[in-house]
Amino acid sequence: MPVDKIRVSGDSRIEYKTATLNGHNYSYLLSQPKSGQYRATVFLIHGFPDLSMGWRYQIPMLVDMGLRVVAPDCLGYGRTQINKDAPDEFAPYSHKSCAADIKALAMHLGETQIILVCVPYARPMAQNISIEDLVRTVTPHFGYQLQFKSGELEKVIRSKDEIRQFLLALYGGRTEAGQFGFDANKGVLVDTIGKLKISRLLSEEEFDFYTNEFARSGIHGPLNWYRTRDVNYEDELAILDRVIQVPTLFIQGLRDQALPPHLGKSMAKQVPRLTLKQVNTGHWALWEKPEEVNEIIGTWLKDQSSADGRTGKL
Repeated sequence: MPVDKIRVSGDSRIEYKTATLNGHNYSYLLSQPKSGQYRATVFLIHGFPDLSMGWRYQIPMLVDMGLRVVAPDCLGYGRTQINKDAPDEFAPYSHKSCAADIKALAMHLGETQIILVCVPYARPMAQNISIEDLVRTVTPHFGYQLQFKSGELEKVIRSKDEIRQFLLALYGGRTEAGQFGFDANKGVLVDTIGKLKISRLLSEEEFDFYTNEFARSGIHGPLNWYRTRDVNYEDELAILDRVIQVPTLFIQGLRDQALPPHLGKSMAKQVPRLTLKQVNTGHWALWEKPEEVNEIIGTWLKDQSSADGRTGKL
């Protein structure tokens, strides 16, 4: 039986809301039980290059569990925009700054404690190793980050059609000859732009929605997240030895080019209450195998509720 999912247009189960958080204009999806009563609030934080709608398969399941769901467009994505009076710098996109925005959103919604769902945890660095050195010596699969931070993509991805092709490259689109538009070691293969066909991961309606949302402000904002390495290093020196003591679930895609399985092995050192589950998918596990992902999330939440009920604190 197909997994229920939020429709990208005309779905009465969600509302688009806005809030000014630390000077930035945030947009977020809100969904909650019809009764208006909920056991807890869960925040769903997307990664690159996604949107709040990336959680469309998970939102109905979470609401059915009696949860209020909040899914923001992260800074620079879709309907969430940086303060236009701010200088063109990268600090607002840092981990610390964006965490402060999420905290502000929780407080705006009257919450001091939330369940947080987001991308994998990366521990702070004791030494500032450049991404260039990392790619050359340790993680060649981060080569795409060199392209993303360079500014070269903004020069060639401007129109709505180019943005559509850019997204196709990242969502698994192929040319007529079967060539993918993305290689983790290199980035977006620019010579495939204009030749990529629709990906099986999204319907035509969904892809039109994504294209229109990214076309609101272009790709510069989302790519700025890859230009924060130095500011993140400076910010996180204060939490080098921090251990995350809340129960944590990590769902790992076994065929993820950008985040291969070995990267998750060290998480348990900083996250001792970690539950690790694996699914046989690429990067887009939420869309590729929503039944399996939802089962893992639902079971874990029920286990936590029946155990000690503790959730991530701000």
